[in-house]
Amino acid sequence: MVFYCDTCGKELTVDEGTLSWSDDDNCIREFRITHKHDQDHSCAQKDVGYVHLWIVVGISGFIKFNERLTDYWAKGYTLKDPNGLKKALSQIGAYIWEKSKIQA
Repeated sequence: MVFYCDTCGKELTVDEGTLSWSDDDNCIREFRITHKHDQDHSCAQKDVGYVHLWIVVGISGFIKFNERLTDYWAKGYTLKDPNGLKKALSQIGAYIWEKSKIQA
């Protein structure tokens, strides 16, 4: 399974990638999988949330990420980018599925 950077369109490995999103004005949006160097991690934490891709492609990391999303909604946040979130979750889910077939 290969990931593609939402910024440059080139392939990236799980070690090179980051899943990020914007978190402001009580909404989350702009979910993107990109190369680590394409992220602006110097932004204030309230404006940019991110997790390294290698963490979220493991079962524990994937569950923790989904718990984090649930926490946002419990705090009253809205989701302004359902398609971006679906795309990211679909890519991650496909990776986990392919990896589980290899290990089986």
